[in-house]
Amino acid sequence: MKIWSWKRTWVAPGAEQKAAQLHFDDVRRIAVLKHAALGDLMLTRPFLLTLRKYFPNAQITLSVVENYQAGIPHDLIDRLHITYSSRQKMGFFARLRNYRELGEHDLLFDISAVSRTFWISYLNKAVLKIGFQHRNLHKHLYDIALNRTGFRFEAETFLDQLQVLGMDYEWPLRFDLKTGPAPLQQPYLVYFPTASDSYKAWLPEHFATLIKQMVQEQPSFQHILLGGVADWEDDVCQGILQLTGEHANLQYIRGSDETPALINGAVAIVSNDTGIRNMAIAAETPTVGLFISTLPFNYQPRFGQHKVIYAIEGGQPEVSAVKNALLEILAGK
Repeated sequence: MKIWSWKRTWVAPGAEQKAAQLHFDDVRRIAVLKHAALGDLMLTRPFLLTLRKYFPNAQITLSVVENYQAGIPHDLIDRLHITYSSRQKMGFFARLRNYRELGEHDLLFDISAVSRTFWISYLNKAVLKIGFQHRNLHKHLYDIALNRTGFRFEAETFLDQLQVLGMDYEWPLRFDLKTGPAPLQQPYLVYFPTASDSYKAWLPEHFATLIKQMVQEQPSFQHILLGGVADWEDDVCQGILQLTGEHANLQYIRGSDETPALINGAVAIVSNDTGIRNMAIAAETPTVGLFISTLPFNYQPRFGQHKVIYAIEGGQPEVSAVKNALLEILAGK
């Protein structure tokens, strides 16, 4: 293998010699470290598909953290390594044993860059280890470390770790997310109003105003208010329903195992910057993403019908801006 580096790529002494000893046909064991929630796990799919293309005979192991298992791409991996979260009460050496259970590999890719994956990378005896630059820590962990940007769609930043070894990927990105059939026959729009933290969420009254206007102006669609699985998310949705009022073409559905199929069958989805929107992107469902304080560009795919809405001076986007973006999607713009 050849390392295709540029001036901002960190390459350890001896890394080029290690890479030269590896040949694509000979690689048999690959580890990918992704300790993150639903949304980020959805974005690993193009990475794993590209690995499978270049290494059809290799065993691919995905390392995840035990409290974030929704969205694991079981169909694209051969083995799962589950690490303990910080909530688990256990000693230091028990954690190290858990980290070492990943086993030895020819290639290791750390696309998380969090404390657990730093430890796993440090302890693993992979022939060639690739990660992201983090202060000066990467010099003690990896053979190759890339500069990571927050101004490009995150799934593409993962793929940088493959391009440094000369592997290219398909464009537009391919996710191959498989779900069940859509649960509704009538065309429908989905609104998902919660986020992992309240400061990331569009105001419930803004969602209520948008939904009220859309159900009145777009009667040919069924309008679905989608709740999360937590009780507090249900409370948020119940508040929105009270503000919206009853409408024949408005329905509330709480999150369940049927959510992927619901997202896949939607005409479009309006969502905060959560895993639900990344699931929609992976399902090739058009999205309007709402951003209040999170950097939006890391969540803005430059393919498909995906729009990000944010106030350029910060704060809450206007209802009219979100509505116009949704109407543009419905018009095919």
